[in-house]
Amino acid sequence: MSKGKLRIKYSISFIVLLLIEIAIGKWATGILRGFVGDVLVIPTIYFMLRAIIFVQDSIFSVYVLPLLCYFLGWNAEILQAYNIIGYLEIDHNSLLGIIIGGHFDLWDCLAYMLGLYLIGIYLAMEVRKDRFWFYPIAVFIHWTWGFAQTMGGLILYLLFFKSTHRYYRGVVLTEWPLRGGISLGMFIFAPSQRADIAVHEYGHTFQALLLGPLYLVIIGIPSISWACIPIFDKLREKRNVPYTWLYCEKWASYWGEKVTKERAYW
Repeated sequence: MSKGKLRIKYSISFIVLLLIEIAIGKWATGILRGFVGDVLVIPTIYFMLRAIIFVQDSIFSVYVLPLLCYFLGWNAEILQAYNIIGYLEIDHNSLLGIIIGGHFDLWDCLAYMLGLYLIGIYLAMEVRKDRFWFYPIAVFIHWTWGFAQTMGGLILYLLFFKSTHRYYRGVVLTEWPLRGGISLGMFIFAPSQRADIAVHEYGHTFQALLLGPLYLVIIGIPSISWACIPIFDKLREKRNVPYTWLYCEKWASYWGEKVTKERAYW
């Protein structure tokens, strides 16, 4: 689809959602105003940005921008907690007042997550060779059960934003300038031209999906220690111990090979 047609499509989605949000803010009550409006605010922001700035499909616009919009919702909650509307004397029924919201509520965080999920469903319905029915489900799991490591992966992705990024079997692969690799939720990092390391790190993503909040303790800390502490490096060299001797690394390579049918780093 051409850039012009994409802009029109996303503009229509944005305008429809914006009109619904305005109607909810002015006339709705109960759950419609207190919850449904917050669910729709994240898709509204996303489609506005797609229509104006990030029109073309890319790793950033499809797999990262929805997450950044999601965290804009959290920022709105922080502003509500500090009563920024009252401090700046913003009208609650104005467009800005509707977007920020009137009061802090932890239920809104659930609403923002559902809004992220709606974006995922929309993107999954677009016919693309790199997007499948499980995309919104995978995003939902990574950003709930695996929130801690995926948040860390997003930060690392932004730090290496100028590196080459590509879609890799349901996750975002960054080809960074470092010689080793790391896996954090739906973000994996590996050197360019090292498919074996990418397969290994991909195996870690399944550990993250399985272990959720325990991933950093059971896998992350032992893995980083094994890779970075000099005494372990000397031990591997002195006793000719392979890197995948450690349980979490052997596990990652095994799962990576089983899923991809490609050779992993051993």
